[in-house]
Amino acid sequence: MSGRTKKTAEAIGSALTDHEVSFLALQLTGKFVEKIKKLDKFENNDYSAVESELSTLDASKYDLIIIGMPTYGNFPPKVFNEILRRMGNLNGKMIISFNTARFSGGKCLDYMKEQIKEIGGKVIDHFKFRKLFWIGTKKAIQFGKRVNENVKS
Repeated sequence: MSGRTKKTAEAIGSALTDHEVSFLALQLTGKFVEKIKKLDKFENNDYSAVESELSTLDASKYDLIIIGMPTYGNFPPKVFNEILRRMGNLNGKMIISFNTARFSGGKCLDYMKEQIKEIGGKVIDHFKFRKLFWIGTKKAIQFGKRVNENVKS
């Protein structure tokens, strides 16, 4: 909605100097009311607003996948489950998950980890980026450096 999760993902990716990085952002566009309407459509399994991005998902060519989501009411947006479904076989894939939140966000991150594990992904690290207004990139870059050091290509 505000680009906080995208900015965080870009900062993490910038620190992955030992890895080739591909980046796919599903960002809602338009005015605030239009974004809310798109989120409502997600709740009814209508992903037409991001269909072109979703149609390109294929996890088979990646060894490491980083998935970041915003937090809405202690859960990621419903499109998270659709993303996992469309990525294909995640059995044994190394997954790093993160979420952004204004307040708590812990339940969202737990939910994400559980869903990833249920479809065979191996969550090797996770992080909750939480701040009321501006998240910034310092912690995201530090997290990316940690990932870079701990995950060898």
